[in-house]
Amino acid sequence: MTLSQRSNVETLTLAFLLVFFAYLTVLSAPGALGTLRMLSYMLLALRQPTQEDGERYKMRGLRAGSGGSATVALNLALERADRPQAAFTLPVTDRAGSLGEIVVDGAKLTHHSTFASGSNGLLAFFVEQVNHALEGRGEPAGVDVVEWKSINDEAAEQYLSLTAFARNLERRLGAAGLWPRRVLTAEDCAELEKRLTQVCHALRNEAFLPHWEYQGQHQLPLIPQPLGLINLSRNEKRVDPLASMGCAVAIVLLVVFILALIFIFPPWVPGS
Repeated sequence: MTLSQRSNVETLTLAFLLVFFAYLTVLSAPGALGTLRMLSYMLLALRQPTQEDGERYKMRGLRAGSGGSATVALNLALERADRPQAAFTLPVTDRAGSLGEIVVDGAKLTHHSTFASGSNGLLAFFVEQVNHALEGRGEPAGVDVVEWKSINDEAAEQYLSLTAFARNLERRLGAAGLWPRRVLTAEDCAELEKRLTQVCHALRNEAFLPHWEYQGQHQLPLIPQPLGLINLSRNEKRVDPLASMGCAVAIVLLVVFILALIFIFPPWVPGS
């Protein structure tokens, strides 16, 4: 089966698929190279005497940088019971080395990394662990990320400026409760540090990959194309890169598999 034997529609379809595959290849090339680099260090780390030595080997393979950080805005302010209205820091480290620290300043949550950039995934994980800690004490949780600075820096700065204004007004008036908050105990913070230590190995693996952050839109047509009169859609302020690119790769592999079957087992055409 050759392109000269196909109709214009079939040829155009194949051309579109080739362009789509080429675009996806260029788009995912940095991630693919980072994945290969990550896998190579993971395999070499397994050859080390202990798991801790393997993690140190990964640390040597990462490029240290200065000033790298990721910041998100929370819907609620976080405070420590023993240090009200004061920022506090939680280290992200284990016995193999430090991966920076998380700074909690009211509704502003920042990961200062020892490498080129911070991790939004780590901040999302931290928020979930804060909710678990609050629920474990029978306290109301509901802490969530409302703005991601690496995706929409203007909206994040506007929101954080508003929260800072509310906190400054509280201090000026000597009042409390102008901005909703959740209070963490010293025991909560100690437990959070332990959980951050447990994900250090995954954070090192993630550091080999490019840090792309973007929004997403999910659409579900109630009436399929070509009519497409009614669509259900939902916007997400941050889409997980692994899940989204993984779905894209799965779709491409499925299409390639179907095309390979067509070439191996050509469909019957009248007159052939």
